[in-house]
Amino acid sequence: FAFVNQAEQIFTEVYGLGPAFTLYFSLVAVFMAGSSFTNSRLAERLGIKRLSQTALAAFIALSALHLGLAMAFGGQTPFPLFIALFILTMCTFGFVPPNLNALAMEPMGHVAGVASAVLGATQMLIGGTLGGLIAYFFDGTLVPLLAGFLGLSVVSLALVLWAERGTVMGRD
Repeated sequence: FAFVNQAEQIFTEVYGLGPAFTLYFSLVAVFMAGSSFTNSRLAERLGIKRLSQTALAAFIALSALHLGLAMAFGGQTPFPLFIALFILTMCTFGFVPPNLNALAMEPMGHVAGVASAVLGATQMLIGGTLGGLIAYFFDGTLVPLLAGFLGLSVVSLALVLWAERGTVMGRD
């Protein structure tokens, strides 16, 4: 949600791309769709816990790297570096929610419809609120977005570790 809230500002104000915004936004979306498709193939082979936790760790690492580089470049990385890192980051994101949602739904088979509705509503409420909050801090640079990515992904990892009782890369 943070990216969707700030995408136009980043592409048009930070990078001055104007109407090309839609092309680059679509490019990121195509790669995210590709990662979601790849996820469906890899989940069976690697297991959803391992895949989601590895992707979350990669998301954290890429967000930290991009944030550090953005700060080193005065708030924004050169566009080719931005788009490459952003595509990679969003591709790793494509592996996290589907797998974590599947894990959350696993014990809820007897009330799957209600559980799915509650999960979806909760994600929209929390994601929309946090995404809007991150967008509120937009200052003409990438820093608030990337700091939001990093901070929330670290919280997500802490919650995964809590839910898994400290077990990382456990068996599905």
